[in-house]
Formats: sequence, C-alpha cells, structure tokens
Amino acid sequence: MKKILIILSAFSLWGCQDFLTVEPVEQISINTQLSTKEGMLKALNGVYYETRSTVISDAFYTYGDLLSGNLAFSPNTSNGVVSPPTFVDMVYDFSDEKTESELQAFYQSSYSIINNINLILENVEALSDATIAEKEQIKAEALALRAFTHFNLYKIYSQNYTFTNDASHLGVVYNTRSLKVGIDYPARETAKKTFELLNKDINDAIALYRTDHAIPAGETHQFLNLNAAKALAAEIALWSNDWDSAIKWSNEVITTSGKTLTTSSDFMSNWAQSEKIWDLGRTANDNLLTNLYMYTSGTKYSEYAISKDYVNLLESNDKRKSLYESRTLRSKPYLFTTKFRNISGLIYRLTELYFIRAEANFHKNNTVLALQDINTIRNRAGVASLSTLTIQDIITEKRREFVCENKTYFDLVRNHQNIVRIDCMAPTNCNMNYPNDKLVAPIPQQSIEINSNMKQNPGY
Repeated sequence: MKKILIILSAFSLWGCQDFLTVEPVEQISINTQLSTKEGMLKALNGVYYETRSTVISDAFYTYGDLLSGNLAFSPNTSNGVVSPPTFVDMVYDFSDEKTESELQAFYQSSYSIINNINLILENVEALSDATIAEKEQIKAEALALRAFTHFNLYKIYSQNYTFTNDASHLGVVYNTRSLKVGIDYPARETAKKTFELLNKDINDAIALYRTDHAIPAGETHQFLNLNAAKALAAEIALWSNDWDSAIKWSNEVITTSGKTLTTSSDFMSNWAQSEKIWDLGRTANDNLLTNLYMYTSGTKYSEYAISKDYVNLLESNDKRKSLYESRTLRSKPYLFTTKFRNISGLIYRLTELYFIRAEANFHKNNTVLALQDINTIRNRAGVASLSTLTIQDIITEKRREFVCENKTYFDLVRNHQNIVRIDCMAPTNCNMNYPNDKLVAPIPQQSIEINSNMKQNPGY
C-alpha cells in the first residue's frame, strides 16, 4: 500500500499554537510560503497533520464513548490501579474546569487549524503556477476542513441545535478569515448562525471538488475527499433536523461512492476496509487508535477497556462480539476492541450513512425505509430484523455498531436523552439528566480573558 505523505511533515511555518495568543507567522513569511503551488500544498499538508493529531486524541476521540458509558478503564501498567486517566478524569465526571480545562489543547489547536485554513483560502487564488482545477481542489478541501473543525468544536462547546426552539443559544466562534492578536475579537455565533455557516462551507466545498485529492500522494480515503465531504454534509444536516438534506447526502454516498458494507465474515480480518470513507493516515511509528483502544501485550495496552454497559447491549448471537477480545490483567478480565488493527484514524465509514438515512427517514415518517437500513446493519451482525422502530431503537443500534468511534454521547444529547452509566468510576456524576449546563464543556478561561467578546458557557 502506498503510504500517505500528509503524516510526515507539519506546516513548516506555523504549528498548533493558539492564534489568540501567538501571531501565526509574519506576513512576509505567509507571502513566501503561499506564493507557489508547492508551498500551498505543504501548507495544506500541515493542516491535515494537525487535524490528525487534534482529532485522534484522548481529549476528542474518546469523548463520545467516555461520557456515554461505553468505556471502562484497565489497570495502570505501572501500579495496577484502575481509575480514569488524569488527563480525562474531570471530563469523565462532567466537572471539567474552565481554568485548567482538559480540553484546552483541543480548543486551541482547533482554532489554530482554522486560522491556517483561512490563510490558505486567502492566498490560493493568487497562485500563478496552479491551474484553475488545482486551485479549486485546494479550496474545496480547505473549506470542508474548516467546516469539519468548526463542527467538532460545536459538538463539544455548544448545546445541541434544538436546545432552544429557535436555535438562539450560543454556538461557536466561526472564523472565515485569518485573525490577528490585539485587532480581532470574534464573538460566538448563535447555534442557528453556526449551522448556516457550516452549511455554506460544506456546500461551497462540494461544488468545487475536481479530483480525488489535492496533495499528489497517498490514497483518496486518507483525505477529506468528495465522499467524505458529503458524509460531513449529511451529519451536519442530521444535527440541524434538516431531514431532506440528510437523506440526500447519505443516499448519494451509499449509492455512488463505490464503497460497500463490511460483510460479517470479514469482521475479524478486514473490518471496515471496504467501507472507509475518511481514514486519516498514520506515521511510520504509531497508530493512534491502537494506542487509544487496543491490547498489544501484557505490558502494552490501552487505558480504555469496553464497559459492561456496552457488553450488556449485545444479543448473544451478535457477530460484532468478534470485534472484541478478553484479556486477563492482574487476575481480572478486561475487554478490548480489535477494530483498529488495520485502521489508523477512522472518521467516516459507510455504515454511518445508513444510520443517518434511517434516522432522517424515521423523522419523516418513512418507517419502512428506516427499518430497511437498520435491519441491513442488524442482519449483517447476525441478529434478527426489527418489525417496529422507535428513535431509541436507532440510537441503541448505532451504539452497538460504533463503540470506540466517538459517536454515542453526541447521539444521546442530540436526541435529548439522559446519560446513564452503571459501570462507572466517576466520583460524583455517573448520570446526567438532560437538559443540563454540564452537557457541554467550558470555554478555556484563557480565551475568555484575551477576548472581550467571548462568552462563557452557562454553569461555568
């Protein structure tokens, strides 16, 4: 397999420092770096590099499973203590602090990525050594990455779209141009405006796609390609209850992407290989999802194990059980996923589009169509078809399917569900009823202090 190059070098002129605290780069350096196609592609390469390290991290990628109760904890390899890791223990307890937020690096790095994307977009048209098609492809990926990064910030820092009837509650700061310290003080948009901007970016991006990817290396699924952009558009539509658009975009990916669902016979050896839509690359020395979730040896294994809450959701004959293995550590059994033996940075796979289409059809009272999609996934897992369907059935089935893929918590709060964790080690907040201010994280205090227009989330 041809190795992707985006993982080998970072943006040569600026990195992951927060644009609100450090000027990204001198203007003369921007002009030099972004004046040629080669420099522009290196810049885009750096954005992918930082996106990978920001998204596939404890702070963000475990969030949807940690807070929903899909994860338990394995013994510490040095002392055998079983407890939440210190870098996510406050998040796990719904008690993250604004002054010492465990998500601060995620927040800062995300806005650094956005600033770098905006610098690319502000300079790409002036390239004299790139064709129109090449420039449009660069813009397409940059716009899609900008939507993706803002969307991830929204998931963590803003209440779900229907938290207020008119989506007038706080969304996120949505930056569409590069910012300078001491000059720009961006304010948070409403949730409604945030989704208007998300939709504009992703729709503009989709209209611009010309090739598989701009950087001449690697494989299409390792970049935010056209099908990945459509998957993102479908998810954005689902979050804003735009059922028609969710059906449109998910149906396009399902029917035209050329991807096929992993068969049940391929779960063990080739899980998700045939359905990868966007799988960020790995370096030569690490596989971040292996480090997060898998067992390698008795002295090298993940701090996260699969919870009893999740295991109890699976029917006895569910073939998805083959994606997990039991290991005895300090005389007790722990369950680890095997999903990521051949997957290095999974963002979207085809199965998710079946769930998006099913949920959207359900809300449009197209229950027959929704059942078809849900039963396709259930039958692949070797379990019987459902004859009736509720929104809870959809959420639960998706939870069975996507453990360790950062989905469940967001599905719960998006559907106004309470958080109930039985296999739980949080000292105070194992459960959290909806609605609650603590269902979103605090904006890091540093960003509040240096930006007079920034509003903190209620409850912090």
